[in-house]
Amino acid sequence: MNARLPVENADTVSLICALLVRFPEIASVRSMPADGTVQFTFVVRKRLDAKAKARVIGTVEDHVESFLHLRADASRELRVLCEADRAMTFVHVVRDLDSFSKDELLMLVSVLCQLFPEALVRNAAAEEHADDDLGAQEELVDYAIEQLRDPKQSKSLVGFREEKRVLVYFLKSQKKAKASARS
Repeated sequence: MNARLPVENADTVSLICALLVRFPEIASVRSMPADGTVQFTFVVRKRLDAKAKARVIGTVEDHVESFLHLRADASRELRVLCEADRAMTFVHVVRDLDSFSKDELLMLVSVLCQLFPEALVRNAAAEEHADDDLGAQEELVDYAIEQLRDPKQSKSLVGFREEKRVLVYFLKSQKKAKASARS
């Protein structure tokens, strides 16, 4: 008889979906419990040059640091990276879960919307349901962030959009392998 591995909390998957539904500007969310961080990826519908990337990185870092200063909090992890391909730029914001909050996420989305009012990729609106309530969505976002902090979470996961669907995958932990010798 095969022993079953412990199943990660199904709430976490639902809550990652709730984050992506509430914030259509977020292209993907990646939870990394091993190092206590979360990564949010945003997509800009144009290739940014080095100067524009530096401006985005500086603006996001300044806003997050100022936000945390106002809350009398400190960040253990703040990284902003910009990756460009031919037609798009991916803005990755990595934050530690200890100091991260829903209000910071609201601020971050707002900053990126101001920087790229027309170029920030937003998810197409799903069909509205009569029971959709912004207050309930806000509570789910708070709960999602708390759930990501749960020390019982051991697997990394990534949630992203594909057309009008949200997909969430658990990532296998990768052991660091020794580099092969070159001859």
